[in-house]
Amino acid sequence: MSTGTGPAKYRCAQCEKTENECECEKYCCLCQSVIDIRICADGLMYCAPCREACDYKTSD
Repeated sequence: MSTGTGPAKYRCAQCEKTENECECEKYCCLCQSVIDIRICADGLMYCAPCREACDYKTSD
């Protein structure tokens, strides 16, 4: 639920916490990379090259 105070924060599909609060092991669900991992709109984690190739967006 958005309160209109800022951009929506995507949540981890596994723990349902925001990226700042998530303590899950961070790796790209496509290539298994552990470098520059971010949670995207679908709740899964992706590295920068996979996000760019698949046009996935992060919350900021």
